[in-house]
Amino acid sequence: MLTHPFTIFEPYRDILDVRMLTRDDAVSSDTDMQRVLQTSEVASLDQVHGNRCVVLRSASNRIEKADAVATDHLGLTLTIRFADCQNFIVFAPEKNILCLIHAGWQGVRKGVIPAAFKLLQSEWGVDPKEALVAAGPSLCMKCADFTDPKSEAPELASYVQGKCIDLNHAADEQLFSLGVSTNHFERLEACTRCLPDRYWTYRGGKKEVTEGGMRNVLAATLL
Repeated sequence: MLTHPFTIFEPYRDILDVRMLTRDDAVSSDTDMQRVLQTSEVASLDQVHGNRCVVLRSASNRIEKADAVATDHLGLTLTIRFADCQNFIVFAPEKNILCLIHAGWQGVRKGVIPAAFKLLQSEWGVDPKEALVAAGPSLCMKCADFTDPKSEAPELASYVQGKCIDLNHAADEQLFSLGVSTNHFERLEACTRCLPDRYWTYRGGKKEVTEGGMRNVLAATLL
């Protein structure tokens, strides 16, 4: 388990706990996840590669069909499972608001990132300019290959290079266009598919993920 993997959140370790479960943790179920995280106060989503965002203030075991979750509740661990998809933590320290986003290529094209910030604005008045955002490991551009990317994801046509889509760049530009400062953003430059010994990967180990249920997990808790 990686504890506090993002330097951008270092000044807030007394009010924000961030952990990442990887291949070494061998998490294949919610029971495994809770055991490793050593807590039962966990909020997990039924991730559907869409753009729905929800607010949770108590433990939830994949009841909500959504791909982003936010809270203002202390002690509740928000989680996102990923195996190549982009994954984000959004933290507004002045208002002490936390949000996690799961953004696969479908989520990026459907606008899950702007949808999450719209929720943060409507629920708590969070301005993107005040938010700190961190992105965990996901596919690099050369590993995000498609059969016909311009027809599969027409909304991302400007990010297509050959058979690949620069999903990271597309997501970053969505964040910055919303008003997130480049000084308030950090991305771990690690590709899940390029590093299959470190991270679970759908494209690089499909059978392990689809049949074994293995996932990486991004987890964060307001303290």
